[in-house]
Amino acid sequence: MSTSINPYPIIPASAFTNLTAQTTAAASTNVQKPPAPYYPTFPHLQLQAQQQPQEPPRPPSPVQPAVTPEIASNCIRKLISSELKGAHFDGAQPAAVERLEKEVVAFVQRLYQRAHEYADLSNRSGPVATDLLRTCDDYGLSTEQLRAVKAKTMKRKRKAPETVQPSALVPLESRSPSPELLPSDDEDVPQIIPATIRTLPNTYPSLPPKHTYLQTPASPPRKAALPSLEKKLKTAGLVQESLKNLLIATEDNDNQEDAELLGHIVNWEVNIRPRKKWRVDKH
Repeated sequence: MSTSINPYPIIPASAFTNLTAQTTAAASTNVQKPPAPYYPTFPHLQLQAQQQPQEPPRPPSPVQPAVTPEIASNCIRKLISSELKGAHFDGAQPAAVERLEKEVVAFVQRLYQRAHEYADLSNRSGPVATDLLRTCDDYGLSTEQLRAVKAKTMKRKRKAPETVQPSALVPLESRSPSPELLPSDDEDVPQIIPATIRTLPNTYPSLPPKHTYLQTPASPPRKAALPSLEKKLKTAGLVQESLKNLLIATEDNDNQEDAELLGHIVNWEVNIRPRKKWRVDKH
């Protein structure tokens, strides 16, 4: 039997698939991608990126008030106890005292708010005594009632025994003695009295030690002018006088020359000869 050889063998499709993938991979490895463009950042942006974020400054804490809520509550409770005692109450329950305290606080706040309203209507930044008096009148508190309460409080203070005892005076502790002063430089040397004060009586105090003051003349002596300076001043005076004379002479000559040159122009009528008049005889 004769066998025929097929010049075109059959190639499976999977071979083409692998070949396509290998060709694509080789092409991708050989082709180089262009580098990405570089855009430099601004210097201030680089500094901001390098710097760490800083926290914003915090406001200072407010100053603590001198009267805290606890102190104010104790004062109001003392006031309530004093008024209850003045009204002949033997005692009060804590709940009742707390309720009275809240009522007093609310009433004081209403007075404060109404006084501020009066101040706002008067175009003032804060309330004054007249605003507070009008507020008290609105809430039924007259000045006579307030005066009676004040007189009652003063009378109660005068009758109350003194709870504060006078402070005892404590004698001062004896301080250590002062150190001795250093000796002066001119104590061993006899003092030289200037001739200008030798005639002073002995009742005047003597001069202090020399290291404690600096003796200067009453007025500094006037320095004599240098001969060269006087000579220069004299020369300058002569030059000034010569220039003055030269200017005066120059001004006189200029005036005379101007008069000579311009005289015939100004007085042109004088130089015109009068015309002759012809006589006509009458026959």
